Amino acid sequence: TDTETALPVQPDAASGEPPVAAAAEVEPGAEPPAGAAVTEEVVTEETARSSAEDFDNPVGQAAATLAAPKAASDDDDGLSDTEKVVLFGLGALAVGAILSNNRRVELNSGDRVVVQQPDGSYRIIKDDNVLLRRPGSTVRTETFDDGSTRTTVSRADGSQVVTIRDAGYRVLRRVHVAPDGTQTLLLDDTVEYRPVDVSRLPPPAPVIEVDPMAGEAALRAALEREAEIDRAFSLAQVRDIERVRALVPVIDLTAITFETGSAAIRPDQAEALARIGGLMKDYIDANPREMFLIEGHTDAVGSAAANLALSDRRAESVALALTEYFEVPPENMVVQGYGEEFLKVESAGPERQNRRASVRRITDLLRQAAN
Repeated sequence: TDTETALPVQPDAASGEPPVAAAAEVEPGAEPPAGAAVTEEVVTEETARSSAEDFDNPVGQAAATLAAPKAASDDDDGLSDTEKVVLFGLGALAVGAILSNNRRVELNSGDRVVVQQPDGSYRIIKDDNVLLRRPGSTVRTETFDDGSTRTTVSRADGSQVVTIRDAGYRVLRRVHVAPDGTQTLLLDDTVEYRPVDVSRLPPPAPVIEVDPMAGEAALRAALEREAEIDRAFSLAQVRDIERVRALVPVIDLTAITFETGSAAIRPDQAEALARIGGLMKDYIDANPREMFLIEGHTDAVGSAAANLALSDRRAESVALALTEYFEVPPENMVVQGYGEEFLKVESAGPERQNRRASVRRITDLLRQAAN
């Protein structure tokens, strides 16, 4: 490309400082400023990802050079229609997001980019709005001068979901707009939160293994357990800091394990999500502000970067299955992969129990009452 856009240096999640994003400064419903790029598309069955669909390009392949998206007439390297849509979105942020701030590309799987940060840690860049891209919905994205975006997903029932992201695709705010105009704020990282001092946090909540035949009462008790702390956290703090999200129980979905290198969920496996899916929907029906974090994990086979991307794909598949089979609203879920960082079974070899997914109810951590 002829030009490279240097992205704003975003604060560390632990600081609690709000990130910089022009899209977050625009009043809800207001027109974007002159010069903002606007795209609009109708999602079809071919461009919406399914939980049973695996990706054509394995994340373990050699890292690819990240570049601007190709023209439609170019060779697509065998990518599926879904991957093309996501790749085009990620390609738009490529040069600025990756080469600025002393970060370098460790892996580009088309749908996800893994970068190594100055401290040696990895960060995944992906499109969280994939969950919202259901067939029949219209997706309008406004891209601002600094690379931040405002995406409005309009549905056939008249409802909308509006998501603000920074130039690195970090979700900053999400609002659900009902057909009657009622707005429900689901996520808001645009305000300041208190810094996180992990030494002052309460002990972690337990890990709970969920058998498909487990009683509903035990599962509901785990979901209802509140964090014993009088403050709120940003979504970034919950996602990035293990001790923060550990304040609420993590529910290991023992019936969902993945084949090596795969992120697909078979329909018979999806049936095992019926109890947790039904409960999640009940919670959201009672309180539209409920939020759940779906976590993905891998075993220790392969590179750390590839495993991070693969685990994030797995979390996405579980969230998609919860929507497809049990009508859990996708806007009430966020997904995050953690690669091989939190092994259930300490093993450097292939281990099915490590190729898993987990769920946390993070509503209590995100509450706005006591920032």
